[in-house]
This record gives sequence, structure tokens and C-alpha cells, in this order.
Amino acid sequence: MKSVSNQKGFTLLELLIALAILSVGLLGLAGLHIAAIKGNVSGFKFSAASAVAQQRLEEIKALDTASSALSSGVHNDGNIILQGITYNRSYAVSDNSPVKGTSTLTFTVTWVEPISGVTRTSRIFTRILKGA
Repeated sequence: MKSVSNQKGFTLLELLIALAILSVGLLGLAGLHIAAIKGNVSGFKFSAASAVAQQRLEEIKALDTASSALSSGVHNDGNIILQGITYNRSYAVSDNSPVKGTSTLTFTVTWVEPISGVTRTSRIFTRILKGA
């Protein structure tokens, strides 16, 4: 039998070290993947809240300026449920703000995160002309 000298290749130890480094890197990527999913879910909830607010705000803006829904003060606008999340809606009307003859409508949507129990809030506002 011939003895082969000057063999080239990886030793078992080098292979195990390479696998350990690769697994640490893949675990880091898995953590990033989970964070991206959580961010997408959170972004969906904020987008849904903004859409709910914008839709209702457009309906309110279409009302006659003498409507009781446009009277000065805070108005509770009820709840809406989207994909198991209850969004509480309310809006405030401030007359003569920022100038006389206009009103500022601030629409607020709040919801509670199902897992953490943290209350989140999204607000949008617009101005309407109520006459001088």
C-alpha cells in the first residue's frame, strides 16, 4: 500500500468550527425575521387605525356645518372591530381654531394590543370652514 502524503482538505475540527459560526449567523437572522414580522403587524394596526379615522373623518366633513355632530366639544364615535382588534373612535371639534370661522377636527383612534395589553393611539386632524 502506498502512503499518501501532503493530503489537502478540511479536518473535522475545522468543519465543526465553520458549522458553529454558520449557526450563530443563522440564529441572528432568525431573530431579525421575528422582529420584521412584529413590525409588520404593528404597522398594519396603525394603518388600519388611520384608515378607520380617515374614512369617518371624510363622512363628518361632508355633513352640514349646522349638524350637531360638528358642535364644539368631544364626541364619542363608537367602536369598530377589524381582525379581532377593537378600535375605539372619538373626535373633538374646536371652533374658531386656528382662526375665526374655521373649526379643527381631531380624530382619535385607540386600541389595546392583544398580547402586551399596551394602549396605542393614532390621531389625525383636519380643518373645516364653518362660516364667519
